[in-house]
Amino acid sequence: MNIALLRTSRLGLGLGILCLALATACGDGDTVGGNDEVADTGTGTTETTTESGESGDTTTDTTTDTTETTDTGPTEIVVGGEVTDFFSMSGIGGAEISVMGMPGFETISDPNGLYSIPGMPPNTEVFFQIDGNIDTYWGGIRPALLPATDIDDLQLGQVANSLIDLQLMLLQDQDPTVMADDTKAVIIVRLLQPTATGAMISFDPPLPINTSYGVDVDNKPALNGTTIDSSLLPFWVAFNIEPDAGGAYTVTVTHPERVCEVLHPVFPTMGHYVTLLDVDCPPPP
Repeated sequence: MNIALLRTSRLGLGLGILCLALATACGDGDTVGGNDEVADTGTGTTETTTESGESGDTTTDTTTDTTETTDTGPTEIVVGGEVTDFFSMSGIGGAEISVMGMPGFETISDPNGLYSIPGMPPNTEVFFQIDGNIDTYWGGIRPALLPATDIDDLQLGQVANSLIDLQLMLLQDQDPTVMADDTKAVIIVRLLQPTATGAMISFDPPLPINTSYGVDVDNKPALNGTTIDSSLLPFWVAFNIEPDAGGAYTVTVTHPERVCEVLHPVFPTMGHYVTLLDVDCPPPP
């Protein structure tokens, strides 16, 4: 019942969601600014010569050269990018963007979906909240680790009501009793490496039946599935999740050959919002 997942037998939908998988992977990189200190101190020598019958002749030559350079990087950065429809990848104008728990960092995307927020703290974990267009879209929660310098390609997104309805219909093909509560939250778990098929998702506390699905090897939704077996659509979705400020739920991802890490393990959920969680499952060295 959710976001960019179900390619199913609908090729057009699958390709649109694939674009999401590729395009939204940008923006989570983090390069921390260096702190370099160089000190070079030279100490001169003292030479004293005294001869009998002559007054002492002392020559002292002392040279001290100290240089210190410190670079801590900027204290504020500009964060920008585009707000897009997770299906069509078209820009969403008029989207309201804010940062959860950090008042003062708000903006509205332009008609093309572009946005920019100045004055943000570098090297900081934030949760972007995307609102507006409520008649057409669900709200979005997008975690991000801000880099040390300005960024202009952090993509945010919203899921269209029509896509939610389509995915619910596809799940009901497997079990007609599946229902969706749009006052509850949705969580999307996305593999950053599509080759990490076979990843297994554990959710704590355990989910009720018919409130989650993975994607099978045929790129179709697998109701109540706990694995991601599609390299085309490397997602797992939980829906009808109770809203919470953060920390109520734990997502763990394991793989038979790889070590996987949920990049933002403590995350918020909100009613009628989709929270996106990225998982890093690099191949073994």
